[in-house]
Amino acid sequence: MRILVVGAGVIGSTYGAKLLLAGHEVVLLARGRRLSDLRTHGLVVEDAESGQLTELPAPCLSELDEDERYDVVLVPVRSDQLASTLPILLGMTDDSDVLFFGNTAGHQDELVKSLGARALFGFPAAGGVRDGPLIRYVLIRQQKTMLGEANGTTTPRVQLLQGAFSDAGFPTRISANINRWMLGHTAFVVPIGFALYRVGTDTTRLANDSSTVRLMVRATREAFRALRTNGEAEIPMNLRVLYLWLPTAFVERYWRQVLSSPRGELWFGAHSRAAPEEMRALAGELQTALRHSGRPTPHLDNLICS
Repeated sequence: MRILVVGAGVIGSTYGAKLLLAGHEVVLLARGRRLSDLRTHGLVVEDAESGQLTELPAPCLSELDEDERYDVVLVPVRSDQLASTLPILLGMTDDSDVLFFGNTAGHQDELVKSLGARALFGFPAAGGVRDGPLIRYVLIRQQKTMLGEANGTTTPRVQLLQGAFSDAGFPTRISANINRWMLGHTAFVVPIGFALYRVGTDTTRLANDSSTVRLMVRATREAFRALRTNGEAEIPMNLRVLYLWLPTAFVERYWRQVLSSPRGELWFGAHSRAAPEEMRALAGELQTALRHSGRPTPHLDNLICS
């Protein structure tokens, strides 16, 4: 498969490297310092858990050649950056499929309107940080890489992508309603992001702030319950167990342990720090959905509005 990655940040570089190792042809579209680093050093990624360093030659471009053809375009950008990718995608004439690879809650209709049948959606199961030319990543094994068609059907192209990601080392699941999955993920990540903003995005500081961790847990719990009232969200089983079945004290201890470990920074800290606009937009989408449920969410409102 020939794959163009539009956005060679942590996610684009991590998935691009593993897809290259799995035998796919990957081309990275990058700009500025990232383009310079790729041309000078190649694609350099390090598994933050094992310490394994991988260095690969990285075909990279600053502009697209109109004669080039791709099977799929991977777009791993934040929701506030989606609009900036559309001129690039609309300028392509190869009818390549376009996988928007991030939380597109609230944006799917406009993306489908712009790109028609080319658009499909997914979400990565990795996090990390960029340190100059080096990408330090961690795979989030509690979560699968998600894929889905806007209309919920399981098509040959989404099955082909599932196979490609799985072969590259990313356990992958196809959702029958990827928009509802995105909304469930929003209800999970927004409280973590806003809890981090209370402590300057310092994950260790948050781990030691028991009152804010408690507020974060309660905010997520009430958001999940409200969304389940009218079936608006698809919540993964592991998160349902954690937030809806287990005692609050247990969930608080779990998150204090995660946040005080390197996973806290790699999973949540770095992204929350880099994406306040996205987090605010996701919070708005979440609050709109929650109003439709008719259930009060005082802890979430407190966390977001403070």
